[in-house]
Amino acid sequence: MKIKKIPETELEIMQVIWSNETPITTTEIKKQLEEKRPWSQGALQSLLTRLVDRDFLKASMQGKSKAFEPLVNEKDYIAVESRSFISKLRGRSTITDLVTTLYDTNEISDKDIEELDAFIEKIKKEGK
Repeated sequence: MKIKKIPETELEIMQVIWSNETPITTTEIKKQLEEKRPWSQGALQSLLTRLVDRDFLKASMQGKSKAFEPLVNEKDYIAVESRSFISKLRGRSTITDLVTTLYDTNEISDKDIEELDAFIEKIKKEGK
């Protein structure tokens, strides 16, 4: 299955689903989304239906409530988003330029850099 990018609002919904045990009901999704901002029930239902139609979610009934399970895992989606972002920068920037910019603008911390360094060392040792 080829994973396509989804709009920001649908991604917000997926992040709630990915961060919970599934299946998760519409009511619980709405409750968690509303911790950040109000959501209309109708809009949420429409977006959930769209995510089902796009094969991101599987819907089922849990008693009288509709519940959802992800068909696309978070790691796979992040890989798609990352490839898309990096391909847009190719020719104008490198990964090093990206990390430098994030660091210079305080978007990543010294701790993040240490974790990135440890990850690179691990990859070198594994021969990837």
